[in-house]
Amino acid sequence: MTHDILAISKLLVSNLRYNKISLMFNLLFPTIYFFYTHQVGNMEARNVFNDVSFFWTYIIFVSVLNFMILPVINYRESGTYKQLWLIVTNKNSIMTAMFIVYTVVIMLELIIFNLTIMLASRIWQPQLLVGSLLVLVLFGFAIYMELTILLVLKIKPETITILATILMFTLFSLITVKPDNFYFQMISMLNPVKFILVASQWMISIITGQGFALSIMLQLVIVAIIMIIVGVYALKKFNISPLIKQM
Repeated sequence: MTHDILAISKLLVSNLRYNKISLMFNLLFPTIYFFYTHQVGNMEARNVFNDVSFFWTYIIFVSVLNFMILPVINYRESGTYKQLWLIVTNKNSIMTAMFIVYTVVIMLELIIFNLTIMLASRIWQPQLLVGSLLVLVLFGFAIYMELTILLVLKIKPETITILATILMFTLFSLITVKPDNFYFQMISMLNPVKFILVASQWMISIITGQGFALSIMLQLVIVAIIMIIVGVYALKKFNISPLIKQM
């Protein structure tokens, strides 16, 4: 299985040159928007820490969606996924390779974003680099697993862009909901955008010395377990054959 993952990983790395639009959308847009909403000359470290969690959330969520989920739907419908499966004979090897390769890509995106902010604002805060990477490493897998539920839906390539737009708009809109107790907070965190935002804010509170919120950590762990269970179910149900052959 390790050999299969390495082989698929090399193929995915070589295909990165075709993902320039995704790279621009995932990284350039939030970077430009950050500087649009913040005056470079008047930035303070406190304000940067308060706001940066929203940008980490965008980069991580949109990158997982654009790199790890939507391409699989295209691969399935074009027959590419089945060709890869015939070579490695294990669909989980393909999904694992995608997660590993694109997690590294998202790490690079976060590093570039944080470094750009620090250089432009002349506020050197290496905690930003460490914090963003920890959020991705600790919670990125749960997001990935939950979003694999989209692979079970009967989605055609021509509707992917529409679906992605509606999904992002809806999930980002729902983060404005303010639950008033522990359990409703967990339910709201099943929204992957809300989940990664809470994780980012929790991490920032730790690295800035504001305190370690045990209750939030418990919520994150419980919700992450639920997300992983959803992902295991989705991957078992995922049919690698194009929709036209499933009908």
